[in-house]
Amino acid sequence: MRVIAGEWRGRRLQSPVGRATRPTGEKVREAMFDVLSALLMAAGPRLAAPPDAALSDRPVGVFSGLVVLDLFAGAGGLGIEALSRGAARCTFVEHDPAALTALRRNLTYLEVDAARGRVVAADYRRALQTDARGGSVYTLVLVDPPYASYPQVECELRRSLGQILAREALVVVEARRSQVVDLPLPERRHKLYGDTQVVVLSADTSAEWEA
Repeated sequence: MRVIAGEWRGRRLQSPVGRATRPTGEKVREAMFDVLSALLMAAGPRLAAPPDAALSDRPVGVFSGLVVLDLFAGAGGLGIEALSRGAARCTFVEHDPAALTALRRNLTYLEVDAARGRVVAADYRRALQTDARGGSVYTLVLVDPPYASYPQVECELRRSLGQILAREALVVVEARRSQVVDLPLPERRHKLYGDTQVVVLSADTSAEWEA
């Protein structure tokens, strides 16, 4: 697994040992970020976080300033890709021990400090609920659960996701091709890659979330 573009382009990342996690394939990841780049370019600077002097030496581009949540982070491939392209910071949520080991090693290897790459070693439900209670807000949310778990994951997303999305935030869901992704958000892109589908949605103030 390698970083595709940006500050760490070409750097190889460690993958978790075992089969508990399923890293997003490089071609799918590249295609996903191409779609996001096009959408962010069209959106302009509206999704960027306030300027941060500590990040002034980071790459400037359409990902600059984004605040990212990488659910089911695994070894961090998606969130690290966003950081490499200029995102301000990323919260990585993962609970599998082997994946956490690989994730932390990758962040250390890339010299990502805790302020820019925060690791939450917790179940996704607890992480979402904690963020919702704490007022955390994200401009890009990456959701890549084990395919078999997606129906249960979507139930929790319907309860918690609306509370942590910035206005016009983007949400990316990776699921099995045959699964139905049914969140109360407008769909911006829907791409198929073999047995995988990638659905990109955007935050909408008219969305009706479950209580």
